Amino acid sequence: MTQGQAYPLLLHRCESNCAIIYCNDGFCEMTGFSRPDVMQRPCTCDFLHGQATARHSAAQVAQALLGSEERKVEITYHRKDGLNNEDYEPAPGE
Repeated sequence: MTQGQAYPLLLHRCESNCAIIYCNDGFCEMTGFSRPDVMQRPCTCDFLHGQATARHSAAQVAQALLGSEERKVEITYHRKDGLNNEDYEPAPGE
């Protein structure tokens, strides 16, 4: 993905306690986390936060999810290995 390109929705279905109860294969591949690593983690995805994740953006995501609000937020998430979308370039043709 190129810088500034948004990822599609990759997590879905959060219980009332905000635990992740489903994630797709694409999410696991993109983040480097296995499905068991992700299950029952907070749907705010704080486990994907890193040095490039702005606190303000993370707070907006949490507020939207916990308050059931629709909101557009630009946020940088990190892979399990610490890389983020600004740390790598996609291969040609991707």
